[in-house]
Amino acid sequence: MFPKIYGFASINIDDVYSVPHIVRPGETLSSTKRQQNAGGKGTNASIAASYGGGNVHVIGKIGPDGEWVRDLIIRTGANTEHITVVPDGFTGRAIIQVDAQGENSIVLFPGANHRMTEEDAHSALAQSNPGDWLLLTNETTAVAEAIRVAHSMEMRVLWNPAPMDQDLVARGMPIEHVDVLVVNETELRGLAAQIDGIDVEENTELCKQKCTEIARQVMNKFGNQVVAVTLGSEGSVALVRRPKTNTHAIPTTNKVEQGEQEDGHSDIAEISLECAPIRKQYIKDTTGAGDTWVGYFAAELARTQGNSPESIGSLASLTPAMVEQAMLLATFASGLAVTQMGAVPSIPKRQEVEVFIKTKQFSP
Repeated sequence: MFPKIYGFASINIDDVYSVPHIVRPGETLSSTKRQQNAGGKGTNASIAASYGGGNVHVIGKIGPDGEWVRDLIIRTGANTEHITVVPDGFTGRAIIQVDAQGENSIVLFPGANHRMTEEDAHSALAQSNPGDWLLLTNETTAVAEAIRVAHSMEMRVLWNPAPMDQDLVARGMPIEHVDVLVVNETELRGLAAQIDGIDVEENTELCKQKCTEIARQVMNKFGNQVVAVTLGSEGSVALVRRPKTNTHAIPTTNKVEQGEQEDGHSDIAEISLECAPIRKQYIKDTTGAGDTWVGYFAAELARTQGNSPESIGSLASLTPAMVEQAMLLATFASGLAVTQMGAVPSIPKRQEVEVFIKTKQFSP
């Protein structure tokens, strides 16, 4: 039986406008197309996890205007028992511009997402078991409280701190309770800038090697088991900590750095993957690609963990091979996502992803 994935989720209504270019300050620009979709980073990731084969339970809040979004989430196969309608509230909104190259710019109205509480986390996670997963981003209130509750219940926590706040460390976000930290380059830079002793040059693009170095410093600071960094067209990289007591072999195609670590761990695996083979002319919208990566990554980690039930709840069970497999699925899923408009509508089904991995070819 696979562990459950609880998505502590932002739930939005996305208004997507196709534009010739991202609007400039002081400019009025006509759009060429408008779409309204379900969205929210937490919703996107939760739906991706469900499509990826996860047993997903979504926790969130909406206004009466968002009940159709809840119905859509139900149709994806996710459990919505813990989505609450706030009678006097409004569902979160995202105003999204997408230019001719597929790049986007987003303005958020949090709405009911900012009425999430610690009690919501306690109520929903009371049904969890040790080894179940909490999947969350940074678009709702009570993120820190949800992480602490999950940790106290011996769940695994996968957190994508997006959007990145510049005072996460200063206000005591319990990042040390995050088992799997997933960030993009911008989020990695923003988090590293809050940590004393990590040198991050401003206004310079970070290469994959530099991102790996910074990710290692973040991992050493907070003691996470996995830190994964998504790098768009540059692919992704992950570091996987392996305790000395873990006797699992590491049949990974990437390198493992051996040697005693100061924190008592014997080695750290470094895994690097290229991006999926999608030609530039097929890229339509990158809005939900990162969330698709996160959701598929979580789903595959839970699935591989579920294939070895005796390992559920054991931090040592997340081997580099498991992480690499999850990265591969997430990479090809997010590759397909950029070929369609809209966040939720672009999330592919698992069968599509598996065919893409096998053939390495995409045509619309």
